Amino acid sequence: MAVLKEAVEKQKLVQERKEYLINFLIDHEVYEAKDGRQLYELSYVELEQMYIEVRCRIGREMSKNE
Repeated sequence: MAVLKEAVEKQKLVQERKEYLINFLIDHEVYEAKDGRQLYELSYVELEQMYIEVRCRIGREMSKNE
């Protein structure tokens, strides 16, 4: 039973992270994947990859302005 409870908790954490990633991407004007799928259709891994790409873009823009 403890294993099931742990799995449910991990699933909840993943869902919360996905919500954070989607909100971050929307805040940075990213509304869909390159293939046209909506953010809510993407997997956790796909959302993380998009998040990393946006964070890297922000970093590059910041270094250009220095």
